[in-house]
Amino acid sequence: MRIIIFILCAVSVLSSSFIYSQEIKHPIDAYLDSCIDRNPSTFSMVNCIESAIQRWDDELNRFYKLLTGVLDEESAKILKSAEIEWIKYKEKEMANIEMIYSRLEGTMYIPMKYYAKLEVIRTRALQIADYYRLITEEES
Repeated sequence: MRIIIFILCAVSVLSSSFIYSQEIKHPIDAYLDSCIDRNPSTFSMVNCIESAIQRWDDELNRFYKLLTGVLDEESAKILKSAEIEWIKYKEKEMANIEMIYSRLEGTMYIPMKYYAKLEVIRTRALQIADYYRLITEEES
């Protein structure tokens, strides 16, 4: 019986956190959605996505600087090393995305290619921001 109650509680917590996470949209994601809604042509979509890529890159750099500012020297060195390796990964992944999408025909693949690139940077930016929040909340 306790196991059933535990499972029901876990499902309830997970589903409520999922619903909560679906309601909160990052400002850059909201910007991208509204930008594309204003003009959904392929050219405009690419411009919107490129702008969002730059915003995510700025967000990544901002939180990287904030995170290094709260880490001790050794931890900051580890983070820097990880970031250098991530940049290498990012460059290879961008080349991979270019290669994959260059094989596809049709204008619909153009914004899809740019969005795939955006996701690489967005994921890392959110990860670094989460690390920063985790550490600063723990120290509070």
